[in-house]
Formats: sequence, C-alpha cells, structure tokens
Amino acid sequence: MKFSIAAISLFALSALALPATVVRRGTSAATVGLIGEVEGFRADFYVIEGHKTIGYGHDCVARQDCDSIKAPISNAQGDEILQKDLVGFEQCVCALPNAKDLNANQHGALVSFAFNTGCAGLQQAWTGAMTSKNFDSICADLPNTNTLNGLLTTRRQKESALCSTPTTQKSSC
Repeated sequence: MKFSIAAISLFALSALALPATVVRRGTSAATVGLIGEVEGFRADFYVIEGHKTIGYGHDCVARQDCDSIKAPISNAQGDEILQKDLVGFEQCVCALPNAKDLNANQHGALVSFAFNTGCAGLQQAWTGAMTSKNFDSICADLPNTNTLNGLLTTRRQKESALCSTPTTQKSSC
C-alpha cells in the first residue's frame, strides 16, 4: 500500500498534541507552545472584556463567527481555529518595518504580543524600535509593556524569554 508524503505528514501531525501541532510558516513551534500555554484551552465559550471567546483565546465576536462555532469544541477544533487566527497576527508582525530581519524567536514573541494586544497594540508599542532595528530592546522591554497593571507580567516575561533566545532561524516575513 502506498501513502503520499503529504498524507503521512498529515497523519504524523494529527497524532501530536497541541500546541506543537500548529506550526505556521512564520511562527515556530515554540511560539505556538507559548500562546497555547498562556492562553490555555477552553472547550466552551467564555467572556473576556465583553467578547465571547473559545479555544485558545479565539475572539469570535471580532471574527464574527460565533454562530458557526458549536461548543464544546474539541482540541483538534481549537488547534484549527488557532492556526487560522495566527495568520493575521503573523501578517501584522510582518507589516512592521524591518520585520524580515527578525529571527524566528523575535518574530514569535511579537506574534504572541499581537495575539494578545491586537495589531494596533503591536504597532503602537514596537514600530519605533522596529524602524531602528533595535530588536534587543524589544526583547528587554517586553516585560514592562502593556502588562495590564501586572495581570500580564508572566506572559510578557515568557515572551521576552522567547524573544531573547538565540536562533539562526529567520522569520518568514
């Protein structure tokens, strides 16, 4: 019996647990793992800042897809939703000046930041540092940026740690 490489790869990916299964072209497995850890998975709807949310922080009000999601969702459905959500945040990071010069971990930390704050928050916080290619200052300053009076301190520390982790892998911007 012959199997295509694509089918074998798909099977292998489906056998792994999230968040490691969701690896985007521009977002590393470490990034997805970080987002999965800090967001946590919820199979049923919950409300954050007045927005109906599900899975790994999927804001179905902003995406206008609440009616198409039937709760509870499975981990696999949560993985799929997260994968789709990451596309926009990757694009958001790649739209910053000099984003093509980020390494994969710097890119991933900014994707996590954007996932949490939105594209406007990302742009407001980091456009200046990105323009001057001051990537090290981004990594160092993440723990002090938009922590919601300490509620996001741990998340920002983890983003900073990822951002500061050396890698030769480049982002795909």
